[in-house]
Amino acid sequence: MNTLSISICTGILLCIVCACFTEDLVPAKAFDSGGKGAYVRFVRDLGSTSINLLKAESASSYSYTVEFVDAEQGHLVTTYELELFYKDNDPANGDNSFGPILFKTFTANDFTTNSNGFRTVTVTVNAAEMMSAIGLSFDEIRAGDEFILDGRIVLQNGSQFGAENSSSAINGAAFRGFFDITFTCNCPSNLGGYYTVVSSDIWCGPDDRTNIVAIIAEGDGVYRFSDFSFGTYGYCYGGALTIPSDHNLKFTDICTEVSLVDGYTDEFGVTWSIDSEINGNLWAINWANTFGESATSVIAYPHGNWPITLK
Repeated sequence: MNTLSISICTGILLCIVCACFTEDLVPAKAFDSGGKGAYVRFVRDLGSTSINLLKAESASSYSYTVEFVDAEQGHLVTTYELELFYKDNDPANGDNSFGPILFKTFTANDFTTNSNGFRTVTVTVNAAEMMSAIGLSFDEIRAGDEFILDGRIVLQNGSQFGAENSSSAINGAAFRGFFDITFTCNCPSNLGGYYTVVSSDIWCGPDDRTNIVAIIAEGDGVYRFSDFSFGTYGYCYGGALTIPSDHNLKFTDICTEVSLVDGYTDEFGVTWSIDSEINGNLWAINWANTFGESATSVIAYPHGNWPITLK
């Protein structure tokens, strides 16, 4: 093969490769091999896919815009459908998983044509309507649960395309396929910081003691106290002796509900009894152990009432 032939072949191959990755053209090899296909391409989104259960009923909406890609720039698409799944990831309240159900349907009358000539649509959803659709109240949803929207498009010939029958190339970053979207429920917690604590009825003496204790965040709503004696060990035994809480003395803030372990036995064989209550900005923890140590330690919240309840 002479130099001119090689150059011509190389040029043809480069044109083919470039055509496959031109955004305005249909990525033919990325569709099903059974014929011409179509897919949903992501354009932009507004909002967060994280559902704050503490504000879910008044949470702002989530919107996203997609355009439809087929051999005629989305003009072959007749319907865009969204099915809704609910995935219950908290075994403590049973399994309330639900779906799929048909959640939203958009027809060609709902589509517009963008400046690039593609048919497009903007979708808006919120937590309240998803929960209403599956028939569960906000009290039944737990942190970690998920709402999943499974999208598909229907063409004029009746063929359907979703994530399940589209190639990995379509669903990857290159072609920005956007069939499915997951909303995760959570309860943001922000209790970490330094607090003033006053301990009274201390086992070793009559005086009240005022100290500073840190609540240390360990992630996912899990916390520990920097000193579970709240400064009383230093008072009774001298020095800077503390009781850093180990894994069994941690507490978890689950959607503002907090509980402390009662009847815990530590590594020295000492059993702790713990009782606590919250009144406004004061959290009183009555603690005692079988070694004879005890006190009532009251932690003050500096920003108004404590944003938690005791379980």
